[in-house]
Amino acid sequence: MPELIDLHPENLGHANWQQVDQKSMPVLSVTQIRALEQTAFAHIDSFLLMQAAGVRSALKIVDQIIHSETHSTRCVVLAGPGNNGGDACIVAGELKRKGLQVDLLQVTEGKQGSKDRMQAVLWALAHGIQPIELEPDMPLPEIALGTVIVDGLLGIACDRPPQGLIERLIQHVNAHRHKARVYALDCPSGLNCNTGHAAGAAIHAHTTFSYLACKQGLLSERGKGLCGELWIDSLNCDALLETNKHTNDWGPFVHAVSRLDQLQRSPTRGHEHHKGSFGSIAVLGGQQGMVGACILSARTALMLGCGRVALTLLHETDLHLPDVQRQGQLPFLDLIFPEIMNKGLESNLEFADTVVVGPGLGQSDEALNMVYALLEHDKGLNMVWDADALNLLAKNSVLRARLQHYRRKHRAKSLVLTPHPLEAARLLQSTIDIIQADRIKAVKSLATQFDCTVVLKGTGSLICDSNQIEINTTGGPALATAGSGDVLAGAIAAMLGQGLEEFRAASFSVYLHGLSVEPMGREREGLHISHASEIAQRMKTCLNHLLSQSARRNGQLS
Repeated sequence: MPELIDLHPENLGHANWQQVDQKSMPVLSVTQIRALEQTAFAHIDSFLLMQAAGVRSALKIVDQIIHSETHSTRCVVLAGPGNNGGDACIVAGELKRKGLQVDLLQVTEGKQGSKDRMQAVLWALAHGIQPIELEPDMPLPEIALGTVIVDGLLGIACDRPPQGLIERLIQHVNAHRHKARVYALDCPSGLNCNTGHAAGAAIHAHTTFSYLACKQGLLSERGKGLCGELWIDSLNCDALLETNKHTNDWGPFVHAVSRLDQLQRSPTRGHEHHKGSFGSIAVLGGQQGMVGACILSARTALMLGCGRVALTLLHETDLHLPDVQRQGQLPFLDLIFPEIMNKGLESNLEFADTVVVGPGLGQSDEALNMVYALLEHDKGLNMVWDADALNLLAKNSVLRARLQHYRRKHRAKSLVLTPHPLEAARLLQSTIDIIQADRIKAVKSLATQFDCTVVLKGTGSLICDSNQIEINTTGGPALATAGSGDVLAGAIAAMLGQGLEEFRAASFSVYLHGLSVEPMGREREGLHISHASEIAQRMKTCLNHLLSQSARRNGQLS
């Protein structure tokens, strides 16, 4: 039987650093990481794992800084009282062994630390490092241009705001971040590794090294920004994790999907196909003054490959959209995308195989009746519920009952809900704080309650059905703009129309949505500011590029 942990003193430095876009991987909670650690300790000396983490991190740091324009040989290593501080001591010793000038500053707060933590100090001493115990009355370390700072203060156990000297050190590092290079070991100190929240001061790293597995908080909320460039090394525990991944004791596993695996989900488009092959989509909504939300969904669906799109609007007249409609014109016509049709509700439901309901819908009695009509129609349709359709669902028990009946009647059809945290809170009769404190629990509850695929939007959007949960790794602040959710709803509908299974349609669309604001072509940086129409256009560009890649891989293009 092969070893579950292939780690020995001889291969301590043989790292296998991965990034989440390079390889699909599980993304663990702190509880799951602790369970993995304890399982590993039954097979291997715990200090050997600490050595591997520290040595590999030090070698990665050396590899990066020697190529830096502001290369400095001075390193300031900050070691807290726990085992994260032990990792830091190993890093300090290895950096010293590589010829760098290293100051190891400890904040033990009078705590003795674990056996491994004490052994790590001896490792540092053996490599010529003399640790300095920082006291509250001592000056904070000087940080000059090019200084390398290694954060090993708190690690993944942080669930409350840092205080005292550790808080001051974090603030000091952040104040000088612009002229230094900051590395965080396992997790930026001050960050909650479950939620991605930071209740107080938190290290803003340029690079974070995550050990054993990626942690959920590193891809969520503030965590994605605080950890900077993220590298993961399993410390040779891949087989151990795979063996225990399906145990019920560890709870549900979340997965991050690589670019290559998302590519496998892209829709298939062949020479033999025609517009009928790619779906007919109805977009329902558009109360007066909010027609633009429907237009964004419809335009996105067309740009991402669906065959035909038709609007059904609550109000045909909207005199405030001169770019898409001539004043006083009836019925509504999108002059920029004239291929978008306009149909009455019954006609549109007969026409379509997939429906987006909710963009610009409002919560009037007229809006509710439109949703009722959708659910009472005999023809089963794939559906994407967004925006006010979700708000109506949250406050109307009769509508919930009718949706449940519809699901039982049309089991083969897809249903995707796309709430943001406030909409999720309304659906679960909860609060945003409770939702954000345990997003995994919230998205599982919604998927179970409505028997469908749910996209819980936010940094690290979660995609969940009854069997699986994925966390999205693409995106950025440019997505935080009006209409961005309408674009996503149209994208999911387009993928459903082109034949993708509902979970894959949702996951791929969320991935593509985030990818659109990341660097493209010769761009050196992604977008910080955008608007919904631009996001949709860039999604089209990304999808065409992915489809070309897929065609080349499958030998369809020379």
